[in-house]
Amino acid sequence: MKRVIGKIDPNEKNVYIWGAGFSGLILGYYLKEQGYKVTIYERSNKIGGKIGTKKTHAGLVEKGANALYMNADAMDLLKELKLDPLPATKKLKRLLLVNGKPKRAFQLSIISKLTINGHKKPPLISDGLTVAEFFKPLLGPDHINKFISPALGGIYASPADQLHFKSIFSEIGRIAQFDSYWEFMKFLFKNQKQKPRLEVTGSVSFDGGMQTLINCLGDHLKNEIKINSKEAFKVKGNTIICTDSQSASELTNSTKPEFSAELARVRYQELTSVTVFMKREIRSLQKSFGVLIPLDNGFNSIGIVNNKAIFPANNQNIYSYTFISRKKSTNDEIMEDIKALYTEFVPEDIDYIENTYWDKALPIYDLQRFLSVKKLHQLAQKEQNFAIFGNYVAGISLREMISAARTFAKNPQEYGDIK
Repeated sequence: MKRVIGKIDPNEKNVYIWGAGFSGLILGYYLKEQGYKVTIYERSNKIGGKIGTKKTHAGLVEKGANALYMNADAMDLLKELKLDPLPATKKLKRLLLVNGKPKRAFQLSIISKLTINGHKKPPLISDGLTVAEFFKPLLGPDHINKFISPALGGIYASPADQLHFKSIFSEIGRIAQFDSYWEFMKFLFKNQKQKPRLEVTGSVSFDGGMQTLINCLGDHLKNEIKINSKEAFKVKGNTIICTDSQSASELTNSTKPEFSAELARVRYQELTSVTVFMKREIRSLQKSFGVLIPLDNGFNSIGIVNNKAIFPANNQNIYSYTFISRKKSTNDEIMEDIKALYTEFVPEDIDYIENTYWDKALPIYDLQRFLSVKKLHQLAQKEQNFAIFGNYVAGISLREMISAARTFAKNPQEYGDIK
């Protein structure tokens, strides 16, 4: 269900939000626009949560999300904020590591599999189905590991055998089965075509990086945010928790134990983000968005983002790459990855390195998350002044959170069927 969990009373105009990460900021923004008196409590000394841009002598470092992928609600938001998007460079190559070398993502073997097996009937779409299980009859386990897992790993940081099919392809709704894989792909294409045309498409950043978006939301809510808050949590009036699920579990432990138990079951993937500024370009990544790296390839990273190629205006003076790892990685381990891609590499090529580790970087979109969110929605049906929101709730991307927050602010009591 692409919705904030819970309800608030529209007749009670005071709303208390716990957490000033992106979910708290965007929900606070839309509720304020609807005439609510918003108070946001943030225990740390900064807003934005994991999103933040650090300015270094070498250039900008994105601590978390490096871009906003556009949809209609995101476009409207930027217009309302009078914020000019910085579009990503078009027609960059999408590379995948194949036999130790970055190559074009779509291989002839994939096209061959689609041609030969496209007529096959996919598995029944049950609650327990994983992405790997759905695509196995079409592609086989080897192609899933080499292509599907890296592609989805670039978004969810999890392999296909962990990812819950209904959560990843939520647009299928109540469809129980497709007659063939061709029908499934036609459905996806048709669904995509029905979406409104946008003035700006694809990924965007901003002059000064993603911190510009956070700062803009912060400016709109500057009188509503309490930084370094020591306020003890309590449910009063309309209360909304906008933290990660583990923190939300701790907050609700004594007041709402059923909620707390389900929130604690949502698992998180640790990640390290290492931005490396180099004096020489990694030639195999020229004119590319970056490279996705399948697991068990001898690399410490699961993906590399070519920052200078994507947003050259924010990376004018030096080559910049961000390496993403599914563990706590050291700078030396990242240099091993660079050497494997670029044999001419020497340590002197590096101008600056920024290493950021998150122990709870992204929620894992597995069956457990799906079941816990479903249960939380069932519990929330009984609530009138309590809600929960975050990137484990209604979609992992910023654009999905924007859409969910905007819809909720307009209709905070509307609750449809739980799928």
